This record gives sequence, structure tokens and C-alpha cells, in this order.
Amino acid sequence: MNEVKWTNDLSVDVELIDDQHKMLIEHLNNFAKAVEQHQGPTEIASTLSFLIDYTDFHFSMEEREMKAHNYPAYDTHKAKHEEFKTILVYMESEFRDDGPTAILAESIDTLLVSWLVKHIRVVDVEFGMFLKDRGIAISEEG
Repeated sequence: MNEVKWTNDLSVDVELIDDQHKMLIEHLNNFAKAVEQHQGPTEIASTLSFLIDYTDFHFSMEEREMKAHNYPAYDTHKAKHEEFKTILVYMESEFRDDGPTAILAESIDTLLVSWLVKHIRVVDVEFGMFLKDRGIAISEEG
């Protein structure tokens, strides 16, 4: 898998969201490396578990802010988040069943990476523009 690198076209122009996206990308890269390098079930499971937990944390924050500011595309955006979480659960199941296979490594690249990069560039950028257009700043406190 090619490592995902942070580029300006991934910025939603909201510092907190951008920082969390950078963390998601870092952990996605770590998970992919762990699988590709067959680092062992404990390391891979730990990396995947952290990725799942951090994804839940990040999506919850975005959804809370969308609801708080009456974001009109909330339902659609939330549905996209659920789609990604479903993919993560699938990856976790695949890993539990078959271990760190080449198919799992390829799935990370085609499913997780492609989905996340596209989601950030399109769906999250729209949310960032919504916040910016209304002069809404968000912070870790919510």
C-alpha cells in the first residue's frame, strides 16, 4: 500500500477536524504497515482497535457539531460515517478469521484508504465550508 500523506487538498480549513484527520491517516497507515509487515496478531489487533476507537471518537465529534449547528446534510454525512464503520468491522472480522493476508492488505488500500481520502476531500470539505461560511469555530470542548 502506498502511504497516505497529508496534503493541502485534504484540509477542511477547520483546525480541530484537520488535526483529527491527520491522526486518522496516521493510524490507518500504521494499520496497513502492521498488516503488510506481518507484525503479529497482537500488534495488528492493537493498531486496528485503536483505529476503530479513534474513528468513533472523530465521527462522534463531527456529528455532534453538525447537529449543534443544524447542518442540512447531517443525515447523509452520518450515513457515510456508518458506511466507514461497517468497513472497519468487516476488516476486523477478516483479520480475526484469516490473519494478516495479502487480501486484507489490498482491502485496506482499496476500501479504507480510498473511502477516507474521498470522504475528506468531498464530504468533510463541504462541512468545513458550511462552518466557515457561518463563522463557526469548533474546539475540543464542543
